[in-house]
Amino acid sequence: MIGLVIVSHSAQLAEGVRELVEQVVQGGAAIAVAGGTDIPDAPIGTDPAKVAAAIESLLIRPEVSDVLVLMDLGSAIMSAEAAFDLLPEAMRSRVHLCEAPLVEGALAAAVRAKIGGSLAEVYAEARDALAPKIEQLASWQHLLPAAVPFVEAAPEQADRESVELTIVVPNQLGLHARPAARLVTLVAQYDARVTLTHDGRTVPATSLNRLVTLGVRQHDVLVVRASGPDASAVIEAIEALALDNFGDPIEVTEPTEIIAAAVSEEGDVVVGAPASEGVAVGPAFHLRAPAIELEEGVVADTAAERQRLREAVAAVMEQLRTLRAETTRRVGAAEAGIFDAQMLMIGDRDLLDAAEEAIELRRLDAASAWNLALRAVVARYRALDDPYLARRAEDVLDAGQRVLRHLAGVPADALLFDPPEPAILVATDLRPSDVARLPAGRVLGIITAEGGVTGHGAILARSLGIPAVTGVGAVALTIADGQIVGLDGGAGHVWLAPDAQTIEQLRQRRERWLTERSESRKRAQAPARLRSGETIEVAANINLPGELETALLNGAEGVGLFRTEFLYFEREAPPSEEEQLEIYRDAARRLDGRPLVIRTLDVGGDKPLPYLRQPHEPNPFLGQRGLRYCLDHPGLFRPQMRAILRAAADYPVRVMFPMVSRWEELVMVDALIDEICAELQAEGLPFDEDLQRGVMIETPSAVLIADHLARLVDFFSIGTNDLAQYIMAADRDNAAVASLVSAYQPAVLRAIRETVEAGRAAGIKVSLCGEMAGDPKATALLIGLGIDALSMSPAAIPLVKERIRRLDMAEAKRIAALTLEMSSAEEIEAYLSDVEQTELAAKRMESEP
Repeated sequence: MIGLVIVSHSAQLAEGVRELVEQVVQGGAAIAVAGGTDIPDAPIGTDPAKVAAAIESLLIRPEVSDVLVLMDLGSAIMSAEAAFDLLPEAMRSRVHLCEAPLVEGALAAAVRAKIGGSLAEVYAEARDALAPKIEQLASWQHLLPAAVPFVEAAPEQADRESVELTIVVPNQLGLHARPAARLVTLVAQYDARVTLTHDGRTVPATSLNRLVTLGVRQHDVLVVRASGPDASAVIEAIEALALDNFGDPIEVTEPTEIIAAAVSEEGDVVVGAPASEGVAVGPAFHLRAPAIELEEGVVADTAAERQRLREAVAAVMEQLRTLRAETTRRVGAAEAGIFDAQMLMIGDRDLLDAAEEAIELRRLDAASAWNLALRAVVARYRALDDPYLARRAEDVLDAGQRVLRHLAGVPADALLFDPPEPAILVATDLRPSDVARLPAGRVLGIITAEGGVTGHGAILARSLGIPAVTGVGAVALTIADGQIVGLDGGAGHVWLAPDAQTIEQLRQRRERWLTERSESRKRAQAPARLRSGETIEVAANINLPGELETALLNGAEGVGLFRTEFLYFEREAPPSEEEQLEIYRDAARRLDGRPLVIRTLDVGGDKPLPYLRQPHEPNPFLGQRGLRYCLDHPGLFRPQMRAILRAAADYPVRVMFPMVSRWEELVMVDALIDEICAELQAEGLPFDEDLQRGVMIETPSAVLIADHLARLVDFFSIGTNDLAQYIMAADRDNAAVASLVSAYQPAVLRAIRETVEAGRAAGIKVSLCGEMAGDPKATALLIGLGIDALSMSPAAIPLVKERIRRLDMAEAKRIAALTLEMSSAEEIEAYLSDVEQTELAAKRMESEP
């Protein structure tokens, strides 16, 4: 028999429905109710614990095979979803939520259940319960006002007509978090109401959580409808995004299933998912997040709780923006994309509305209300049939629990991973923010109970070069702190209790792996000299002082870009002059005579400062950014310039100004530096009055007046990331146009050539510090264009140096000349990839006996 659970905000209403149903069926129906709350001051509401108890009361009855749950509205749906998580695992597959109308659906379902209907029949009967009422009232339609005769629509009315688009989803992994986030971000830019329909369900395109939980897979049909002034424009943009595979790679080689379900054991070895190559052996240590103790209680001032919740969500949004920027700099923009999705997940209007409804109707405190709403959304994700999409529940939890920690006063990144010695990290799963914050040098490897190689934690582990095996199952949780374990991230093997012989074998394999990496780094210590004799300087881009050691190990010949934003974020006030001076001196000291190029504060755009009241800008990338921001905020700029000038008195420190677009900006900077030098001299403080100054060439105007700028500076550094964005007039964070933002665009390459020529004419050095610098296939092109130095992420240095050593200047110039004749970025990238592959094949043939 199929049991029924009635969930309502009102206990009396729930009991009334049960009484009505029982009178109609005259016994023989299994019904339980979960109505209202047990809070005297707030009886109207729903309680997941009561819903779970009602479900269990039916499932323990031997005659009940499955339970159908019917709900009235709002938080009743949310509580039913949350109750699912409270049930024993064995019961969950027997519980089904039904969207049928409460009264009519319960009556129809009960009658069908009494006569022995199957689950599918009872479910269908409940959903069709309104049909008789609709049919019976059809004759009353003549009482409705007469339809308005058709007249030709005025232009503003025509704009509100619905426009429709049908898409066959191309993505191999379906419409998962990142492509869905791109779609939501795109839609938000238009004045239009957009809905998406799949398999009979329709959701607003502005809700990431509802969009992902549609469960759209590859080759599924998605119907997009838009109305409003920008309806046609948004449909065209969505079509373009879909044709671009929603910004995803065309082919994904990683499996789409959750690997935890397929864990096996081979002898004494547990086999999970090979998430990140490398070998590790050593003591295990668990990653533990601080427990959040929530005591649900009634609040008097619901308005204050709603405000507290909104402030917490806003604060976490800012944390995620910082993490996104930090991760982009550390491992790349693609890997950091998950934080964009997380921001949309917790900023989802549906989620916030559900939490605020719980505050108002049940008078819950903000933390309890958010937890209730969060659990419901997570349950919705976990209920998806597609295992890959179901895994996105962990991303929602990651971001949502940050809000809970903020409300509970727990530090945002308070992770309990502090082993007495370097250890193998063990966790149930690894959230993106966990990996982004792992202490450098303390993690030998990673083992997780859940997850697969497509998980965002696994992606970041690979980017950081940490050996990792994911999805090994519950056995991971049996590992004790201090227990010696081993792993092979390339094969997906974990040794939970290796004997002495196995431990020794793993240590030897790890040594070989480390040796190979070390040999590559050793070769990188030598200068990057072309076969024709010319030397190209190769430096590192640094985001944090802690990366200096890695940069030097990888062969950096200095720091070509020392980003200073880390000094200003995640704090209540800007850093003092003395604090900055100590950090700059320490970095220069550790470089041991190698040059340190400090880029002045680059905020604005996607990098706002939390403690400054920066006005909202409709297009922040075209607003107050970089040098123009600093010149308008001397209170921030002067202390930084004083610290840089003082640090340069003892070390080879240089300064570089970002986002220069006018000659007058450099004139103003020179005047400010002259003032500061006079101040320092009057104070008797040492400084470098001949401080070398450079500018970032990253705006079209800077390219066009490069000959003028060159008269006022000592060097140029081309920032291809922003230069491509501004030349192509395409926001690199906008998924619909992201494919345009390529440094290989012919227009960008010509801008690089023009900048080099202006620098050469003025006799100043020209370097390049964008992502392009670390791409080996671009090396020959850049050298052929005349670039003097390259600055890149530390991990890319050994490979780029090897590439330089295989080049001849004449050949590089020939490659550059051919490239500049090509008409598209696709043609250029294909040609450069072919050149690189041909050279690699030749190198392999030379090394063979």
